[in-house]
Amino acid sequence: MSEQPTDTTTNLVPTEPTAIQPVVECKGIRSTSDFPRELTGLSPEQIEHHYKAMRNSHASLTRSRGQLMRRSREFSEARERFLTTLRSYEERLVLIGQEKAEAMRLAQEMHEELEAFDSKQQALDKLLQDLDDVKQETGFWSIFQINELIERMRTLLRGSR
Repeated sequence: MSEQPTDTTTNLVPTEPTAIQPVVECKGIRSTSDFPRELTGLSPEQIEHHYKAMRNSHASLTRSRGQLMRRSREFSEARERFLTTLRSYEERLVLIGQEKAEAMRLAQEMHEELEAFDSKQQALDKLLQDLDDVKQETGFWSIFQINELIERMRTLLRGSR
């Protein structure tokens, strides 16, 4: 077995068995190329170091994965809330549109009724004016015209024009 490490990034070759090895930070996510493919030629300390580094890297990956899943779930929930709110706004807009259409229809009907009332009022005013004109005349024709005007008034008041 060679005392030389196969990984060029790790300088953990002990010179003496009692030598104190520097503590290497094994935090964060590390690339798989940072770890040796073969354990042959590595000291037990180097193997332990790589094992701890791999565990720390795996723990970081697991934490990152958990955070990603949590954020993904939160975004999905927020998206669903947004879509629900959007659907409720759409429903409200449809209802408002229907109410507006109904109000426009009622306004149109009221306008038509007002126009009909106005035309009846004008016809009645004309009949009354004609009646006043006929009253001032005397004779058979005036009685005939008064009867005709009264008949027109009845027809008008019944709903015909």
